[in-house]
Formats: sequence, structure tokens, C-alpha cells
Amino acid sequence: MTDEILKELWDAKDKIAQEHGYSVDALAEYYLKKQTARHGRFIQDVGENKAEHGAQLGRSQARAG
Repeated sequence: MTDEILKELWDAKDKIAQEHGYSVDALAEYYLKKQTARHGRFIQDVGENKAEHGAQLGRSQARAG
């Protein structure tokens, strides 16, 4: 069973790498955009967290360019 899970993970990793031409820069951009899109779904906008969330999102977007 573990081998099947590892195979599936490696296949997914290889597919994503191939889709981005095995470019480290393209992969980094892809994962940063994906992380930024996911990040907002898990943050509650209350009190101090709202300001921190805005700062984190701004930094992430600046890196993603």
C-alpha cells in the first residue's frame, strides 16, 4: 500500500514538473501562486489577525510578481 501512495505522489510531482518544463523558476512561481490562493481560505479575519493576514498576503503577492 505504501508503495502505491509513493508512486502516486511521484507521478503527480513528475507531471507538474513536466507541465512547467522542469524549470525551477516556473515551479517556484506555480507553487507560490498556489500557496497564496490557498492561504486566504484558512485565515480568520478577526482583530489583529486581519492586519497580519493583509501583510502576509502583500508579501506573498510581491514575491509572485
